[in-house]
Amino acid sequence: ITVSAREVPGRGFPTFRGVGFVDANLFDVLAVMSDVPRHTKWMDRCTDSRLLRKISETEYVTYSRTDLPWPVSDRDAVVRSRVVPRPSKFEVMIKFWAVGSRRMGEVKGVVRMKRLRGHYKLWALAPNITRVEYQVDADPGGLLPRWLAKIGTRRLPLHTIRNLRKQVTRTRGWYAARIARWKGGGWR
Repeated sequence: ITVSAREVPGRGFPTFRGVGFVDANLFDVLAVMSDVPRHTKWMDRCTDSRLLRKISETEYVTYSRTDLPWPVSDRDAVVRSRVVPRPSKFEVMIKFWAVGSRRMGEVKGVVRMKRLRGHYKLWALAPNITRVEYQVDADPGGLLPRWLAKIGTRRLPLHTIRNLRKQVTRTRGWYAARIARWKGGGWR
């Protein structure tokens, strides 16, 4: 897994990216990623993940909470995601960005991230090898020491991709119906 960060002029926190490989079919990886309540099993430090609204098979709004070490407050976000399949390129892009929501008000003692934008990009390199790119540009808000934010920009993509690999292995076969629907063109 390769992790990189890039400073953005005028912003206090760098954009980060992680790239790694998962020994699984692209659809198996995508199925794990689309199982919102189980994001807590593989997204680094994620303690709560809920589907707030399903707009379509490829678009939805979720809530997630990230545990941060004491004495820093946890962070959370309401995120809209869009799955963009590109079958001719053997890839899928999952774009996500923070949105407001009346369905999930702010939680006392937790800092709501107002700026969060990123993507997961999945490439089928072979029938059972998927390249995963995870990129985030965010402002975690609130009081957060810069040194802790820098550790997070290295840790988050590394552990998320590593945990994704394990979750795909653990759940192999769980999502057969969903995968069959996608393969049959059921993206709408």
